[in-house]
Amino acid sequence: MTDALWTPGRALQEYARQRPDETVLLCAGDDGSCPALTRRELDEWTSRLAHRLQAEGAGRGRLVAIVLPTCIEHMVAVFAAYKAGATPFPVSNGMPPAERDAMLALADPVCVISDQADLQGITRADMAALDHFPATLPQAEVPNPIKAVGSGGSTGKPKLIVTPGDFAFADGQHPMAALLRMDQSDLKYSPGPLYHNGPLLFSIITLFIGGRVLLNARFRAQRALDLIEQYRPTVLNLVPTMMQRMLREADMGARDLSSVKWVWHLAAPCPAWAKLGFVEHFGGERVLELWAATESTGLTVIDGNDWLAHRGSVGQGVMTEFRIVDEQGQDVPTGEVGEIFSRFLGVEAQYEYRGAEPLRQLPGGYTSVGDMGYLDADGYLYLSDRRTDMIISGGANIFPAEIEAVISAHPAVRDVAVIGLPDEDLGRRVHAVVEPIDSANPPSPAALAAHCEAALARYKVPRGFELVAELPRNEAGKIRRGALRDERGG
Repeated sequence: MTDALWTPGRALQEYARQRPDETVLLCAGDDGSCPALTRRELDEWTSRLAHRLQAEGAGRGRLVAIVLPTCIEHMVAVFAAYKAGATPFPVSNGMPPAERDAMLALADPVCVISDQADLQGITRADMAALDHFPATLPQAEVPNPIKAVGSGGSTGKPKLIVTPGDFAFADGQHPMAALLRMDQSDLKYSPGPLYHNGPLLFSIITLFIGGRVLLNARFRAQRALDLIEQYRPTVLNLVPTMMQRMLREADMGARDLSSVKWVWHLAAPCPAWAKLGFVEHFGGERVLELWAATESTGLTVIDGNDWLAHRGSVGQGVMTEFRIVDEQGQDVPTGEVGEIFSRFLGVEAQYEYRGAEPLRQLPGGYTSVGDMGYLDADGYLYLSDRRTDMIISGGANIFPAEIEAVISAHPAVRDVAVIGLPDEDLGRRVHAVVEPIDSANPPSPAALAAHCEAALARYKVPRGFELVAELPRNEAGKIRRGALRDERGG
């Protein structure tokens, strides 16, 4: 490594030298607290923990598992792993032990940072008692791989997605920072959990380029609005579920959200009503959507104004080429739905799977993560749904995301999941599982059916509407569709 290249460890060290007393990392708790670290405190704490990790054998090519809730210590552990030359691997703190252990077996971590007693790892109490370790940056190789995240994927079987490459860039510059329109002046607010790729990556990039990060122990819409008013973040990193719940707050329009320069949303399809609501509140130029995969198969970006001109699109490719193909792998005409295969300007996807077979690929390195969609004549990409979530009913292809977008717009609906269930006549019937805003006064199935009939073709209207107190979601806000289907014999 030359002197011009910065590792994450060197970045924290340099910013601590330049602005030692600046608050750089905060985490809002459920109890109203918001612990914080200055740049000097973050640099010294991560260095001490890095020395401890090296004593455990951490180094280049080894994973450090972090099984903690979203908290200050979680991000300290991420950068301590980097300073040790190792790779952070966040794991959901709420994962059932059997699933957690299967994920850890795939990772074979050199050590675990967790308060869970059965893991016998480095606890948060241990992290608070590191004074006998040096507060200086340890000697270490450049971290490689860059990160590892876990996924249940569409099959529900644990797998690891490992991002290869050296984490070292020139003078604290990150290749994604310009795309994300972020710089040292930014405070990024990310309410999502750090075991999920979006909040993790946004937070790592922000700290690496010299910005500041506000985390959230657990997302609550009212609390999120309070935090934006109080701490004045310039960048929001959200998923559509969060956007919908914020819009449901009656006082959102009266809140002072003027500090926000960019609202980034990703990770799931965004219903049109939620996109329009955010465009109305923030302005189209400030609402940005990113479509990408952890496996680095390509990406698109679109702002709200461009979206208004191309309703439903996730944008044009950024250094990305596409092929849309049918079940036989043949290219389909413009405007016709097929499976989306993409690549970065002739480069194959950069990832390693542990616990799963590689993604489907076409000649030339075009790779699919299972999304269905189409391109218009101007090269804008439109998503229909995941291939594994598509419902074939009576010979027709039905995409749950389209139906969910309609049902979620009903004023009495908080969340909804549409799944396919076995049907002797149709093969599969469309079934909607609905979480009402007020369980004591829920919408009737007849009212929901009428709402759908006004916006959808008859064959897309669910044959059944089921009301539940709460939909099963992971901490990143994604619905556990497999669990819903399995519980209903799907």
